[in-house]
Amino acid sequence: MGRENKAKIILLILSGFLFFGLISLFYIIFNSFEENITLSSLFYSLGKLAGLIGFLFLSILIFSGETARFFDRFFGMDKIIKFQRKFALITMIFVLLHPIFFMLSSKSVFNYLIPDFSVLPLSFGIISLYIFIIIMSASFLYKRISYKIWQYIHVLTYILFFFSLYHAIKIGSDSNFFPIKLIYLFFLIIIPMGIIYRTYYKLKQRLNKFIINEVRWENKEIFTLILKPNKKFNFKPGQFCFLRLNKDKLYARHPFTISSSPTDEDLHFTIKLSGRFTKSASELKEGEEIIVEGPFGIFIPEEENIVLISGGIGITPFISMIKNNIKSENKKNIVLFYCSKTKEDLIFKKELDSINEKWFKKIYILSRDESENCEKGRINKDIIKKHLKSKDYTFYICGPEKMKDCMIRELREIGVKQDRIKTESFFWK
Repeated sequence: MGRENKAKIILLILSGFLFFGLISLFYIIFNSFEENITLSSLFYSLGKLAGLIGFLFLSILIFSGETARFFDRFFGMDKIIKFQRKFALITMIFVLLHPIFFMLSSKSVFNYLIPDFSVLPLSFGIISLYIFIIIMSASFLYKRISYKIWQYIHVLTYILFFFSLYHAIKIGSDSNFFPIKLIYLFFLIIIPMGIIYRTYYKLKQRLNKFIINEVRWENKEIFTLILKPNKKFNFKPGQFCFLRLNKDKLYARHPFTISSSPTDEDLHFTIKLSGRFTKSASELKEGEEIIVEGPFGIFIPEEENIVLISGGIGITPFISMIKNNIKSENKKNIVLFYCSKTKEDLIFKKELDSINEKWFKKIYILSRDESENCEKGRINKDIIKKHLKSKDYTFYICGPEKMKDCMIRELREIGVKQDRIKTESFFWK
């Protein structure tokens, strides 16, 4: 069974569970309505519903975070992170509505904001609310928080889950209903499993030691980190890793696509200067240590005939694919459209020009420059039709979001099916 079919089955199972959970919650809450509904009782019921949905969504959010490295092989880390960001905002709405509706119902504010430890379940609920706000605030400010602090904040998610579960079981008047018991039991089993998996993965990753072998400048804005691993690092062309620098006061971690081939001894990351992290990475010296987590991603060509459409630094996954194809026994037919502003911005041009094989065709497209044997302007459907006589290709696109969205529209207009268009997202923004 292929990866895409497995992903569809997993999505179907998860969607079915979510649908069952939501229908059960709505039925239990609204079935308990009295005939003479008052505004106070309506707010009270809505508060219970918001709390139950908030707990359901929060548990899904925590589980997806703990198991992201496992499900990466089916959905891709970029899509998982995008889902988490959007789903976190939806979860936040229900979590905040939970106490707000109770305040409106009872016309009391401080009872739901100040913990009274004589009523422990309620106090745990209030503490859970504040922990959730701390975690959400840290998530919005992730670029300004050190990795160590972020790790400590992440531990709060475990406290949040168990505190909110205790609050829901002990104070929830609907906890005796079988569907709700089933939801609580389900997450009580799978969340610890996710925690164990994440912990095991982290411990395993610590064995990956990488030393800076060289920092090679491709042009004035782009450089390649050449790393020497302490053992064979297995990955597939098109995958990326998270890099962390072993330096004080350097914030967060950042994803970069691997630009070397799996057959190379060293590991290469080609990076464009775009901020404090990349500036610090460019100043690394030979012999310094760097922390690499991965590999991740499903932007991996499996078809025999592929078209690669690159914009700027988006060439990095494609150079890995092309290098790998040179040494591969099962050659893919590759057509590369490489878009850049000027000829000087075409990194790896010398390597690409040295490949004279039947399976490889390259087209350079310059938006601000004119050069012999290069197309002028921006890539569009006319340029693609000019150089591509057959539609029996799968298209891989990597580059700025605007270029990616434009190319999807252009390809659809010339009859390329949606399932033949694969994209890599620049999601770390």
